[in-house]
Amino acid sequence: MQEISGLDAVKYSAEDCNIGTITWVPGYPITEIAESLGAKIAVNEKVALEVALGASVTGTRSMVIVKQVGMNVLADPLVISATHTIGSGLVILAGDDLGPRASQAEMDSRAFGPLSQLPVLDPRDPAALYSSIQEAYQLSERLMIPCIVRVTKRLISSTGKAHPRKPLHQIVQEFDRSVWSLTSRARHIRLYYDAMVQAEEASESTPLNKIQISGNIGIVASGYPARQAEGLGVSVLSVGYANPLPWKLIRRFVEGCRLILVAEEPHPLIESQLRMSPKVKGKLTDHLPFGPLERSDIIRALESLEKSSDTKLQTYETAAERGWAGICEKCPFAALFGALSKLDVPVAGDAGCAIRAARSPFESVDVVYGLGSSVGVASGFGKKGIAVIGDFAFAHSGLLGLINAIWQKKEVLVVLLKNGIAATTGGQETPDLTKLLESLVPTCQVEPDVGDEEIQILLRGELIKTGISALVFSGKCVKDKRLG
Repeated sequence: MQEISGLDAVKYSAEDCNIGTITWVPGYPITEIAESLGAKIAVNEKVALEVALGASVTGTRSMVIVKQVGMNVLADPLVISATHTIGSGLVILAGDDLGPRASQAEMDSRAFGPLSQLPVLDPRDPAALYSSIQEAYQLSERLMIPCIVRVTKRLISSTGKAHPRKPLHQIVQEFDRSVWSLTSRARHIRLYYDAMVQAEEASESTPLNKIQISGNIGIVASGYPARQAEGLGVSVLSVGYANPLPWKLIRRFVEGCRLILVAEEPHPLIESQLRMSPKVKGKLTDHLPFGPLERSDIIRALESLEKSSDTKLQTYETAAERGWAGICEKCPFAALFGALSKLDVPVAGDAGCAIRAARSPFESVDVVYGLGSSVGVASGFGKKGIAVIGDFAFAHSGLLGLINAIWQKKEVLVVLLKNGIAATTGGQETPDLTKLLESLVPTCQVEPDVGDEEIQILLRGELIKTGISALVFSGKCVKDKRLG
């Protein structure tokens, strides 16, 4: 039987599902998937989902590919779509950065299932990933709601046996306007008593669930850890859905075991729902570590399962221990970061190039609360400060912070890093909004060869002005795919 990778599984499933519209926002670990599918980039995840919803309600199967923190951004239309319903199938492929390697926070996209009351499938290997995407489209079209499929870097990179490919017949269905005959409350109740009841039945009966019986010690596993739990001489229940969980199946399995270990990552989502039973162990009982799991973690947990685990004093990994990648060599904005570090004003940065200057040797950015957040954050400073923002972050959501600052007559200096790409996610092209910026606030273009001291003088001059102004620093990034 053919071996395929997780990336192959997504590509084959997308082809066999005949997906017409694929949108995405760059980020680790989903960039490779999106680029391999020829997905169309969007300015942010909310817009990406809105485009996909528009395709769905007019009869086209669609997919949205985002990383974990992007799920926060698209949560508004996601939650509404659950009760408002859709047309043709819509699947959100959510990539979790476990570790995390290239994210500000470690999140668990499975949590958006209970939040939005939508199905979440959590495949264990490439074959299950292929089948999960197909099942998600079938369920999405049957229930007329979006479905979420969670992936991780290890799943995408892993290899395994492939199931025979099977094209999924296209069901062209458009939005049913009869939904407007119901109140919002009625639509919510219908979601519970109709769509989610059918989703629960699908969760119980799906062939994505796998059971191996071997003794009275059991592991309940979700996602990639289910693969790691194989062959350890204990019973294993691998669930295909993280939401809704197959409760009947889980209950029978738990009742048949003397002790249960819940293997999941990164958070104890399933374990927290089973913890009322004293036989259930896992992250919450300190038998397993939080975050990603290794097979060795599961083996150690099984060896100590009979004992009460003593809570140990946690050690916190430092950036120095892990290795910290600062700004790139020959960064065109190095002089700017050097100048910012010498100013006695608060500086808000963004999840992009600016965050790389937060630590030594520059230490020029004080706080970073997300992509596109710096202008809004700097608007709330007790004194006039600086918002450093990349051009992709400005398009993503920073423009909204600027509009609010203008409306509320805030005091802030906006420093726009203009390199024309989303540099930290692989060099994707971004929109040029400098003309729009110039139309909103007084804006000065800074020459690329200006030195540290000259930039300090320029920044101090802008800071003593009242109101809002902007400086645009242009430069060519070494990651720009258009160079060379």
